[in-house]
Amino acid sequence: MLFKLPLSFRTKIFIALGTVVFLSITTALTVIQETTKDRIKKNIRERFENTIYAFRQLQELQIQFASDEINSLTVGNPQFRTILSTASVGTEDLGFGSPTEHSEILKDANLRLNSILPFLSIYQKGDVFVVTNAKGELLFTKSDPNEFGKNLGFLPLFQKVFEKGEALDIWNSRLHIQKDIKILPTEDKASIYQMVAKPVMFGDEIHGVVLWGSRIDRRTLQSIKEISSIDIALYSKEGINTSTLSPEKEEELSKLISVIYKQTTTGTVGELSLGREQFIAMRSSILPGTPIEEGKFIVLKSLTEELGFLRKLQITILSIGGFILIISIALSFLLASGVTKPVRTLAIASGRIGQGELETSVEIRTGDELEQLGDAFNDMVRGLKEREFIKNTFERYVSKTVASEIIKNPEMVRLGGTKKELTVMFSDIGGFTTLSEAMTPEEIVRRLNEYFEGISSAILEFNGTLNQFQGDAVVAFWGAPIPQENHAMLACLAALRCREFLKGLQERWMAHGIPERAFRFGISTGEMVVGNIGSPSRFEYTVIGDGVNLASRLEGTNKIYGTQILISEKTYGLVKEGIAARELDIIRVVGKTDPVRIYELISEKGKLDDKRMEILEKFQTGINLYRGRRWNEAVGYFQRILDLDPNDKPSQEYLKRCKELENSPPPPDWDGVFELRSK
Repeated sequence: MLFKLPLSFRTKIFIALGTVVFLSITTALTVIQETTKDRIKKNIRERFENTIYAFRQLQELQIQFASDEINSLTVGNPQFRTILSTASVGTEDLGFGSPTEHSEILKDANLRLNSILPFLSIYQKGDVFVVTNAKGELLFTKSDPNEFGKNLGFLPLFQKVFEKGEALDIWNSRLHIQKDIKILPTEDKASIYQMVAKPVMFGDEIHGVVLWGSRIDRRTLQSIKEISSIDIALYSKEGINTSTLSPEKEEELSKLISVIYKQTTTGTVGELSLGREQFIAMRSSILPGTPIEEGKFIVLKSLTEELGFLRKLQITILSIGGFILIISIALSFLLASGVTKPVRTLAIASGRIGQGELETSVEIRTGDELEQLGDAFNDMVRGLKEREFIKNTFERYVSKTVASEIIKNPEMVRLGGTKKELTVMFSDIGGFTTLSEAMTPEEIVRRLNEYFEGISSAILEFNGTLNQFQGDAVVAFWGAPIPQENHAMLACLAALRCREFLKGLQERWMAHGIPERAFRFGISTGEMVVGNIGSPSRFEYTVIGDGVNLASRLEGTNKIYGTQILISEKTYGLVKEGIAARELDIIRVVGKTDPVRIYELISEKGKLDDKRMEILEKFQTGINLYRGRRWNEAVGYFQRILDLDPNDKPSQEYLKRCKELENSPPPPDWDGVFELRSK
């Protein structure tokens, strides 16, 4: 139970107005903050993308520089070409040399490269410069100029050169330190290098490979930051390699690397805290496809710094809000004095209504909205009286959805009847009268209630109106009291849902020793009279007409064909786009001269397997032959159906009829209509 404050109405208005002002200011601040924050994030992301683009452009320039310089070296330096040709062709074992001569050739190449390379621009501008012969044997490395002869062909970068003609990669110095070969400069801290490998070609033959690399250092990153005002950090699993951040923030970021790697995908913007400062960050690969072990980079921007101006705006809004709050306090006391008396009158009247006194009314003459409130209260009481009447009439027969619609539109259920198109369903338990003779009254009621509960739930689920419980039969209809354009479809879906329920009910009953029995349904669509039929003091909302009688006849007709759900031709015409059914027969019911085409309801469309589809097709062909007096041919089709499904009762019925008609043909004017002999 809620705690009640012993406060006057005036004080409560003051508290309410104060709360509204407070919540309004808080909401405004929150909206402004979030909107501004979203815009700042969007702006930062654009700047991130521009920064990454600038980084990529710098990479492209370095790659282009290396490629052009290597091409220039190959084409414009005859001495370099001669050295590589000698080192490549001269190392081939033609059967005339010796191991000593091979080593001497490589040594000679190393000495000659030492004499020409240090003066070249590509050598001076690169942190890594390696030359090998066509076999991948080292001829020169800038990190150890006197080293030669080691085989570098095992490196994936060299292998890519021979496959693709040019290769790019990112190297982390800690991962690419070779035990016996100094390719990268010796450093205390791990560094990241952008590597370019290109073959030296003479015609179509590779005579050597040049590997050039440039360290991506703080100076490189700082040049990009000066343009974009965005911090950049290079990292690997071990932590930060280099960045434009302060040492303190770089250390904080290094601690978060493992978390960033697990939680953030490449290209995703996220937030992180470095000390007391909040940052927006996005990570990206240095080269597409580069693994985390080699290195990636993060772009960062301080959100705290960007939101600095917002703090000043919040202080201004709070000052204005405080002033408004003071004015609200004064107004609250003035308003309360003119509200208390009418509200007290309404409170007393509401209490009487709560006790069921629906003849209560109020008299408020203030000339303002409170008077309108009093008039609305009186209208509400009149509406409650009317709705109470409707509720008592319909709450047991229709679903909550239908009941709500009736309460909104009471004119639907005035005393009297209306002629309209409806769909009616009859259901029945086969042989229940005989079965009940072997049960106690208590068990009969229990079994019927179990049956009625499941059937009623299915009907109400599809917004049907429960009309009557006649012994073990249930009568329901669709299309009234509220209009339903798809009333026929709703009735068919309800019948299928009933069939699902009855399958489980049958199993439970058989488990308690109750013999298996048939549950039958008949559905008919047509014009009927529906409404509150009776006298003003005692009436019933029901439906009458030929369509009701036909639904009852169809329910009983199931016994002839061994079926469970039969629908009329009018019903089928309205549901055939969504329901699978088979034409069963043309019958003439007792008391009627016009024949009726009937259908067995099978399932929703699209839920039949191939076997059932084949049965329906053969059955249609069979009854067409039957009506064409070609009974011998029809027998073949019905027999093939029974081969597929020996329990297909309609086929058994037609097989029997065909044989009878074959032996005793009907008169020439026979129209194929089956006459029902009983109701």
